[in-house]
Amino acid sequence: MTIQNKNLTPVYRRGLPFAALGLVTCATFITSAQAQSNAPWLPIPGSGSISAGYVNQSGDSAYIGARNLPISAITGGGAQKFKRETTSLKLSYGFVDSVSADATVPYTQTRIGAADNSSGIGDSVVGVNWRVLDEFERRSLPTVTLRFSGIFNGNYNGARLAALGKDANGYGAALLVGRQFSALSLWGGLGFEKRESGVPNARYTDLNAGYAISKVTLSAGYTNKKFGGNLDIGGAGFTPAAFQKVREERETVRLGASLALTGKQSLGVSVGRTISGRNTVKDDRILGVNYSLGF
Repeated sequence: MTIQNKNLTPVYRRGLPFAALGLVTCATFITSAQAQSNAPWLPIPGSGSISAGYVNQSGDSAYIGARNLPISAITGGGAQKFKRETTSLKLSYGFVDSVSADATVPYTQTRIGAADNSSGIGDSVVGVNWRVLDEFERRSLPTVTLRFSGIFNGNYNGARLAALGKDANGYGAALLVGRQFSALSLWGGLGFEKRESGVPNARYTDLNAGYAISKVTLSAGYTNKKFGGNLDIGGAGFTPAAFQKVREERETVRLGASLALTGKQSLGVSVGRTISGRNTVKDDRILGVNYSLGF
């Protein structure tokens, strides 16, 4: 991620490395792993980055409704763990001073022992970002960016335990706000998603902090995402065909570190876990690695 400042190089802005600050994931029984966090700072016009990410998630329990139950009990002994691996490719580019765009395509493999397994292209996301306030032009205000995105269904069946996503097209909108204080950066977002095929609308909150030490940036984050509705897995009216329509809630925390390498390259790692949820896997471990090359 290249961060714009007309008075500095594309690699640094107020001590913030070129690298994306940590890799954030949000995955459930029926939602593929993907980066949820987006920062309000945009690439310099005419520049961008290509990023390759890998996320490995695993958990031995899940929330059925609000109850946290072992995977072995849920699958009748068919599996002890829920495992998911996601490899993604993201392209970001700055068109003009206040507008950029990005596109992310994931490939996901989900394994639940003998109970269910699935793999394929997950939901792709194409986003457009419009910065409406710049903290470096108005020092008393934060940077504020509006983000609009399209969600494009992948090639998978969503009516199953190991589904890769919601199996429906949709769109999203988010308000992103951030401020840089020398080596410290704070940013977050409020977002909304709407999908087809009866999938409940989703809302999410994302909060992040980063601290730069030379070429290394340490980061921490929190995400809370909720899909509306009243349907619980195993509850009244639930059938396997309704997996995409359940009331899904998920809270995750993560810690990350990124290193600015030579040139416009960066390498980031992160670790996280699920701390609360509803109708979702309780990931005990979410490990991520991300490599980014600027151009």
